[in-house]
Amino acid sequence: MDGVLVVGAGPVGLTAACQLARLGITVRVVDALATPTTESRAVGVHARSLEMLAALGVLPALEARGRRIGVLAMTDGRSGDTRARIPVGDIASRHPYVLDIPQPDTEAVLADRAAELGVAVERGTRLTALAQDGEGVTVTLAGPEGERTEQVGWVVGADGGHSTTRHLLGTHLEGAFHGQHFAMADVDVDTSLTRDTIWMFTHPEGMGIHFPLAGDRARVMFLVEEPTADAPTLAEIQSLADARMGGRLRVRDPRWLAYFEVHHAQVPQYRHGRVLLAGDAAHIHSPAGAQGMNTGMQDAANLAWKLALVVHGRADARLLDSYHDERHPVGAAVVRKTTLLTDVGTASGPAGTIRDVALFLVGHVRRVSDAAATQMAELTIGYRDSALSVRHGRHHGDVRAGDHAPDPDGLQRPDGTPVTIEELQATPGFLLLVHGGPGALATTLGDLGTVVAIGRDVLDPEGALARAYGNRDGMVLVRPDGYVGLVADTTDPHVLRRYLADTLGVAVPAVA
Repeated sequence: MDGVLVVGAGPVGLTAACQLARLGITVRVVDALATPTTESRAVGVHARSLEMLAALGVLPALEARGRRIGVLAMTDGRSGDTRARIPVGDIASRHPYVLDIPQPDTEAVLADRAAELGVAVERGTRLTALAQDGEGVTVTLAGPEGERTEQVGWVVGADGGHSTTRHLLGTHLEGAFHGQHFAMADVDVDTSLTRDTIWMFTHPEGMGIHFPLAGDRARVMFLVEEPTADAPTLAEIQSLADARMGGRLRVRDPRWLAYFEVHHAQVPQYRHGRVLLAGDAAHIHSPAGAQGMNTGMQDAANLAWKLALVVHGRADARLLDSYHDERHPVGAAVVRKTTLLTDVGTASGPAGTIRDVALFLVGHVRRVSDAAATQMAELTIGYRDSALSVRHGRHHGDVRAGDHAPDPDGLQRPDGTPVTIEELQATPGFLLLVHGGPGALATTLGDLGTVVAIGRDVLDPEGALARAYGNRDGMVLVRPDGYVGLVADTTDPHVLRRYLADTLGVAVPAVA
């Protein structure tokens, strides 16, 4: 029983499935919905996720369906004054923008990539029971042909905020359950608002948010009191827009109108033996800042390479404990930040005055604005305190083990054509960047990844890589999820072997 069952065919589950499949794991995906959702749901994809999706090979298809957003604007919904404009074009990423794209399009592109990798989605199939032991997980699945019980090696629960997987494990979300209610509309709009900007309107009665999509399409949402109906009418959405967006938006041609309730909570543990939770199954929070789907997809990227090593029998299952250790603090921080952002949007009186002063600083102090954009793009997330982040010897640069791998301009292939770290990561597995001759490192790394010798396989004529990573000798091991695992001032294969064997628990041959 060495296969993985992914429960949930949303962006998180499909990301996990794609990442596992490209690492050679047999994956099955089940989803309770008989057909893919047509509801726009999550729409904003941030830079850190775009980097991962580019390496996965799906970014061009996503770009063709979405709209690039270059600015987040915070505007007073009563006066119409814009308190802060936060440009994202200068963030340290190859993708300095937000891609606004309806969730069904994201799912369609990821499902196509999964199919290319040999993964099919079993629709109309629900997980109804599970039990596990040291050998695997017994799951009961109810599908179009009835109920069946099967054995799988591992289960990834990515089945959303009402997760059946979480319920069957007997674990619960812990946090604030007073609930916040939003009215949401997927509509076409006529507006004077610029289409390259996500607009967040502050208002004492509740924030309003406008996400421009491709063409005239947009997602608009408003924080509201507890509703008494199943869904708002188009007229009610227009009334909210008039009141909180200064009459700058006319809505028409609705595709989806809905109310939804948001809590701010998280499960205490992401790993339960052979069952692991990701995305909304592990953490739920306000849509403010468009962090939820991105956090979930990054959960999947973090988990997949570790689970692949374990399933292949290359690493001890204890490696999976690092999934919780690294991602649980990230989820907790997102819950805190989105709760704060929602509260900021509704502040009035003295709190509103303080909010407006803070927004003025964000909008007018470049350093503060850049920091806000970088944080929103999830570029500040790292794992420096992780047990998997190791530095050997001296290091003089800003990059530390646990940071996301820098991707500087100026690298070339031997034929002179440009190349990026992102492109190199399109090859599944670890990426070992070696300054100088690789020696026995390729033998030590083996089939776990690719060794790239700077000066032989990739040229760095201007020293951009050395400046970015802080040393001109030694090696850097980039994990499959794009984060730096090992930084060393030597190319001694024993150092690499100790990292793989002792830190990751990976079985590797002895160095001669």
